Amino acid sequence: MTKSFNVREPYLSYIKKGIKTIEGRLNKGKFADIKKDDIVLINDDFKVKIIGLNTYTTFKEMIMNEGIEKVIPNATSLDEAVNAYYKFYTKEQENEYGVIAIKMQLI
Repeated sequence: MTKSFNVREPYLSYIKKGIKTIEGRLNKGKFADIKKDDIVLINDDFKVKIIGLNTYTTFKEMIMNEGIEKVIPNATSLDEAVNAYYKFYTKEQENEYGVIAIKMQLI
């Protein structure tokens, strides 16, 4: 069974163009169940292969280790990239679940 998740713009377009290669999410639910080599359908539109997974305590730690340009390509600073995630998640959620960096490759 193919797994799936949705991504909002502009990040969806960055993934489709191969610019954004890492999707950061809270390490819970279906994201905690994703495994290397899984095929994931994004927005019922296109598929990616999961080529790696790394877990972190915070979004800041993830972005610092994975690279701003791979995670939030349009961000001009670390703070801007981190704040992009806080539009979707709270610091309390981040503290409770931790963060997962999902490394993707278009297929």
